[in-house]
Amino acid sequence: MSAGNSSTSQTQTGPRPKPRIESLSDLIFGLALSVGAITLVGNINNLKTSGDLLNDIIVFGYSFLILIVVWMRYTKIMSVLPFERPRTISLNVALLFTVSLEPFLFNVLQLGSSGIRDPASQFYAVDLGVMLAILASFTFALADEDRKLVPKDSIREFKIEGITMAIAALIFFISTLGIFWTNRANGEPWRFYIWIIPFALSGIRRRGKSMIERIKKARAPDNTTSDRH
Repeated sequence: MSAGNSSTSQTQTGPRPKPRIESLSDLIFGLALSVGAITLVGNINNLKTSGDLLNDIIVFGYSFLILIVVWMRYTKIMSVLPFERPRTISLNVALLFTVSLEPFLFNVLQLGSSGIRDPASQFYAVDLGVMLAILASFTFALADEDRKLVPKDSIREFKIEGITMAIAALIFFISTLGIFWTNRANGEPWRFYIWIIPFALSGIRRRGKSMIERIKKARAPDNTTSDRH
């Protein structure tokens, strides 16, 4: 089908209708963020110093960042990935469950008794690991050349993103091992420090992509000049 026919077809059919499960997803992400904010407000009486306040803000910021990053990635994927397949619908439901569970586990981890913190952190790591694994699965589906869901020049980028998220999910799963709770640094379990690595991987990937694009742009004039000669 030519580009002209494709454009005409899109004009006749109109914009892609927003599936109801996608609307539900936006609602669940919004509620998850709201629950975290409400819990932060409910903890006001426990704040004694500016250090306590800063700690609560940083902790909430971590949970907020996770949900925002997942939501942005999810929205980008679902703007292209069709919902018709039962597997896609099932993974969507599983993803929404992990998103809705995240604020609860995070607050148990922060406000629960000392005896519950270890298992709560394990459940929390598994929750995030499953969340990222599902996003990785969606991303690999977009990178499937046979399905032709994205332009060919974007397939490599989606594959790299999928691999990055799969590695991040694996890191969260590995962090559930007991050794990462019993060993501590600055009074905190190693497990909490390991959870920073997935964000570092994402930052490195974006940084690398930006550098590659700048190199390509810098080489473009040279290629043009050589072609003229």
